[in-house]
Amino acid sequence: MNNFRVLLVDDEEDFLSTLVKRLKKRSLDVLSARNGTTAVKIVSTEPVDVVVLDFKMPDMDGLETLKQ
Repeated sequence: MNNFRVLLVDDEEDFLSTLVKRLKKRSLDVLSARNGTTAVKIVSTEPVDVVVLDFKMPDMDGLETLKQ
């Protein structure tokens, strides 16, 4: 399997940590962010192949994050 860098963005900490652990077990390179602001910062400094983005988040919703 090729190493893809995946960014997971979700404000629910338990869900996010579980998903990170599961993807890492599959040998994927996983980054995570608990809000849209952090996700935008990560994408601006790190190469990312795939983003899994929650739509409903408190500070910046998924749609606004995607636009950024």
